[in-house]
This record gives sequence, structure tokens and C-alpha cells, in this order.
Amino acid sequence: MTLNNILVVDLDGTLTNGGEDPLKPHVKESLEYLRNCGWTLILATGRDRQYLLQRTDLKGIFDAWVTEAGLSVYMPNTGIYCCFVDDQWRRGIKKLTVLPFVEEKENTVAFRVEYVDAVKTEILKLGISAIFKNNKGAVILLPEGIDKAFGVKKALKLLNVDGPILVIVDAEVDLELFTIADFKAVVANAEQALKEEADYVATQENGNGVVEIIKTLLSQTKSRKPHEHSVNF
Repeated sequence: MTLNNILVVDLDGTLTNGGEDPLKPHVKESLEYLRNCGWTLILATGRDRQYLLQRTDLKGIFDAWVTEAGLSVYMPNTGIYCCFVDDQWRRGIKKLTVLPFVEEKENTVAFRVEYVDAVKTEILKLGISAIFKNNKGAVILLPEGIDKAFGVKKALKLLNVDGPILVIVDAEVDLELFTIADFKAVVANAEQALKEEADYVATQENGNGVVEIIKTLLSQTKSRKPHEHSVNF
């Protein structure tokens, strides 16, 4: 087991403005600096693997992707992919994709919050047991017991890494990550529920806020050689 400092960070609304907004160069440089200091970097997002593989701006940065809000984990350096649902779940979810307002992901579906009642009706018919995770109006279906914290724990086992965890997020769907964090930080555009729980609230939004958090945290540590760099949260 390797002992490292660990960064867990969300994508949309945290590293970027969301949508197809790319990772800004100075944000990427900040993340790369942490990697050069020996940190383990984990991206925890509601996006699925197939979408992220198309994002050239994310290439070569993260040790692991926790995808579909904890439902799956991908290791970009090795190509290892783990999904934490069975065939029965996949078959049931596949039947929901006939609904016109449903977005199909690799192992689940997403939809706007106004369609929650309609989806609840359908999953009752199909006999699917699922929880609804609301991410600023976008809802993703997950099996009971699976969330981003669950996915991060799985990723760390695959990486054989342990150590203090810095979490940087923006939305209520990320709250479970605070349960495994040694230092909880949010960007300025984060939802109020997270700001109330955070150890640090950035003054800047999105990627600029992430850079601020990283610089602030590192400035509080003594200067060390990269391989000796460690942070006491």
C-alpha cells in the first residue's frame, strides 16, 4: 500500500463551467503540479467513461476516473474498468431508454428533475430498486449503496493507495465525498449545503476556485522537494 496525498475533484461546475467547457490551461497546470509532487489525482463525476475518453483536455492528468457518480471506475493509465452493477440492473435500465426525455449512459440513465415522477412510475413497473441523485436539476439513477464516495474507495483499492484526502466539489450530489475527506473544499459557485460543511470556501468560481484552493493549501506547508512533499490536513 502506497501512502500519498490524494485529491478528489468533480468536473462540471468545479474544474470547468460545465457542458463542453474545456479544462483551462492554468487549471491543468495546477493539477499537473500536484502530480509532480507525488499526489494521487481522482476525478469523480456523473459523466460516463465513453464521454470522458473523448475529452482530450483530461488526458494524462488523473490516476482514476470515478464515473457515473460512483457506479464505475476507469483507470486511464492501464485501461482497467470496473462496473458495480449486475446484468439485471442493466436490463432494467435499458428499458428506460425508450423514454424520450432519458439520456442513456453506459450503465444507467439521467434526466431532468421535472421527470422524476414519470421515471418512478416506470421503475416500479420494471421492479428496479434505485435511488435518485439530483445534481443541480439533472438526476441520475443509482443502485442503493452506490455514490461517489463508494466509487472513490474502490478506485483507491485498485490503485493500492491510502492517505489524506482533499475533496473539491460544488453540488449536493457530492456531499457523500465529504464523509471520506480529511479536508473539504468548495468553489465559490457551490451550493449552500456544501459551503456550510466545507473547511474552505474559495472566493473564485469553477477552475479558478480549484487553483485558489490548491495554492492556499500548499502555501500553508513547508517547502519540500517534490518527492518529499506532503500535506498535513
